Amino acid sequence: MDIKALHRQMAQYNTWKRELDKRLEAFCAWSDAHKMVTSDALRYLQRARKLLDGDQFTVACVGEFSRGKTELINALLYSEQTGRLLPSQPGRTTMCPTEIFWDETQPRNCVRLLPIETRRSAASMQSFKRIPQNWFTINFDPDNPESLAQAIGQVSASKEVSRQEAGRLGFDTRELEADDQTGLVQVPTWRHALINLDHPLLREGLRIVDTPGLNALGNEPELTLKTLPEAQAILFLLAADSGVSASDMAIWRDHIAGLRDENCTAVLALLNKIDTLWDELTPPAEIAANIERVRAQTARHLQLATEHVLPLSAKQALVAKTCRRSGALLRSNFPQLEQRLAECILRSQQQIISHRLVSNSHEMIVNTFNSLNRRIEESEQELEALQQAREQDVDAELKRQREKIRAAHHRYHKQSLSLRTSQRMLNNQRTSLLAPIASNKLQSMIDETNARLSDSWTTVGLSRAIGDFFENVDASINHLLREIERANKVLNSIYERPEHGLESSQMAAKHKLNITRQRRQLRNLEANAERLRRSLGSVLATKNTLINRFIGTLVKEVKTLFTDLQTSIDHWLGEALTPLTHHNQHQKQLLEHHMMRLGELRSQTHSHSEQLQTLGKSLQSLTGARDDLAPLFAEVTRAPSARPAPSAEVVSLHGARQQAQI
Repeated sequence: MDIKALHRQMAQYNTWKRELDKRLEAFCAWSDAHKMVTSDALRYLQRARKLLDGDQFTVACVGEFSRGKTELINALLYSEQTGRLLPSQPGRTTMCPTEIFWDETQPRNCVRLLPIETRRSAASMQSFKRIPQNWFTINFDPDNPESLAQAIGQVSASKEVSRQEAGRLGFDTRELEADDQTGLVQVPTWRHALINLDHPLLREGLRIVDTPGLNALGNEPELTLKTLPEAQAILFLLAADSGVSASDMAIWRDHIAGLRDENCTAVLALLNKIDTLWDELTPPAEIAANIERVRAQTARHLQLATEHVLPLSAKQALVAKTCRRSGALLRSNFPQLEQRLAECILRSQQQIISHRLVSNSHEMIVNTFNSLNRRIEESEQELEALQQAREQDVDAELKRQREKIRAAHHRYHKQSLSLRTSQRMLNNQRTSLLAPIASNKLQSMIDETNARLSDSWTTVGLSRAIGDFFENVDASINHLLREIERANKVLNSIYERPEHGLESSQMAAKHKLNITRQRRQLRNLEANAERLRRSLGSVLATKNTLINRFIGTLVKEVKTLFTDLQTSIDHWLGEALTPLTHHNQHQKQLLEHHMMRLGELRSQTHSHSEQLQTLGKSLQSLTGARDDLAPLFAEVTRAPSARPAPSAEVVSLHGARQQAQI
């Protein structure tokens, strides 16, 4: 029985990333040793390396209460040391959103808890995360089950408050049952939990987010607006014995379907607790048919392919892993879930290998190696010509070679001047590109919206203010898209010039300014804003603080999006011509070195044999640099092993799949 398949895939993924980073680091070291890479190219390489640094693979578990999310996480993170990690007894369910991860820069093996009272504030969760004083910290010993259970058990803690206080904290009091004697209702003690756990899977970069039901998703805007959109995979848990309930459908419609459609997030619907359908009095074939019927109905309700609805039993999987029962583990269907998650990890690997920063860095290595090869071939021909020349003709041959190299250098010099002019042409686009998303323009829209919200605290007034704000944001983005189209035409005209000597037309397409990712994020924010507008009538009476927090979070995410766009534009302006400038400067540098060497030979009184020896050493230096780069060139030109096996299927992405772009 293989209970470490997911861990092995995560480890392979991280090993692959480390090897990729070492490759880029080795190229930086090679350039430092041989002084053959421009400073702009080195900065580009550092950005590519930063892309690989600290990347995590986030799995979000979403579903209503009592769908088995906690036991699913326990089965995923099972180890002989921790056993059942999260509390999962009757009546003891996860009450607050919980993030489980490993961060070596933070206190090791601890639970940090944010009090529920912070909901009275309109401040965002990210703001609270930056202020450690707001959190209670409980340390635990992962090797001590009692210490572990006591600390992590806090995620299930609850407290009694009055109905009025529950309303002020953002809870729907109609859904809370009061104690017959005291009239008090139960609410979670904590608003959010962060568990930093030294665990093999988490050490490899897996991060798990547990969201406790529709109420938590509705009351914590950042879960919907930030946490879920940043997850690489979402596991949507349902009850196998009932299929999709009305509250399940609300979660799917309001919080998941949009991410699947617009954000290209990998989504799996899990029909958990299939063990409740196991019946010794019912033939196995009939049980399988019943499970398949619920599976088909669920796929139809969610508009998912049937293969992306997995029936399983997280509880039986945990028992099977604990007792090392391979047959029971297979029956639980849990290995199939781990296989699907492994495919999501492979998809993440594909996105990295195809990312512009990484692919361009690889092209830089290939172009540098090829240009060295060409220079070596030319130097060998020059050396052979000198060897065959009679001693009295050496000066003439040296002069001929020097003039030939001078002419080539002159071409690259003219090209260098042309590239500087081209860079200025691109830089001239900066003002028009940044104008639609200028910070002062956005702040003006925000101020106007806030003023309207303050003046009209009615359902209609709120709805119009939110709608108008996003219409203005849309207008700014559409203006930006028109400016991007103009800027990309300028880029095309630069790359299509024949003198660059590279496959310029193909490279131009790869280096166009693209804001697909940010537009996708904006569509997600707009969808959430529209849901808020639809629900204003039902929440206005009791949730003024929540509305403030939700609107504040929406606005903050839009500001972050605009800042990201500004940064992307500045990076693009500085890097769009990097392949051309690197190729040009590298060729110029090689020619300058050789021209200087030939000039020294003509001006000094060397014998024929000494001149040949000097040129031989120069050729040897180039050959040494080429040979040092050869292993990297071989690695880069090998077919990337980032694709899943032909039989493996990456978790479905609805509609066209788009690669992430910066």
